[in-house]
Amino acid sequence: MRFLITNDDGFDAPGLEALWQALLPLGTVEVVAPAVCHSSRGHAVDTKNPIRVERREVEPFGGIRIVHSSPADCIRVGLRHVMADNPPDCVVAGINPGANLGVDLFYSGTAAAAREAALLGVPAIALSRLIHSDFPIDWVSLSSQAAKAVSLLLRPEYRLPAGHFWNVNFPTISGERYPDEVMFVPHGTEPHAVQFQVLETCGDSELLGYSAAYRDRPRVAGSDVAELFSRRLTATPVGPSLTYAGSAHLHTLVSLGSAASPD
Repeated sequence: MRFLITNDDGFDAPGLEALWQALLPLGTVEVVAPAVCHSSRGHAVDTKNPIRVERREVEPFGGIRIVHSSPADCIRVGLRHVMADNPPDCVVAGINPGANLGVDLFYSGTAAAAREAALLGVPAIALSRLIHSDFPIDWVSLSSQAAKAVSLLLRPEYRLPAGHFWNVNFPTISGERYPDEVMFVPHGTEPHAVQFQVLETCGDSELLGYSAAYRDRPRVAGSDVAELFSRRLTATPVGPSLTYAGSAHLHTLVSLGSAASPD
């Protein structure tokens, strides 16, 4: 089994090393990761400017590629340049210190990397772990659990259609005693509890600080948000389409001249 891995926290983040350690027993692992943190910057790609790619020896990986661009661009570089002649069997992104749940999937660089791989036709998995100040991450324990989750999702019965990827979230657990079961759940669609506080005022300008608490978001029963906050390990199959399939207007042709004028 050949893996391509990346993250959105930068090549020197502990989660990337934990992921590398998790996958080594399963096959060979190629690392193509961003030079700096791109957390919460979504599915950005750069098609206007040259992308600098460094080959560097970095412990404990050995030779890796460091890309001066986004996580999605790391996957593009990895699949269409670095591994173009010998593509991976699976792309894995993470392990992200911080959950990627519900609408986080629109912002997450970790999820974007997995989505880009899936769009380019390669099976992909995004791995994240909910954080809490009372439960610091033991990366060795999390690495072991990540290996189990990836091994499960690579089984033929869990293979997703082209363009889809698995989004996996680990809960915060006392003593890193992670669940032995995974809950397959849909992702929540409720917005965050967005709030700001004024940090400074100068004339007509304000400096705002984001002040909403991540855990204050709505939790619909049965969603990834609710289940993860109930300390379950969750996996969500994520598709590429943003189209509302229930619309009665799909596949119809309507004349613009028939549109009523707005009041």
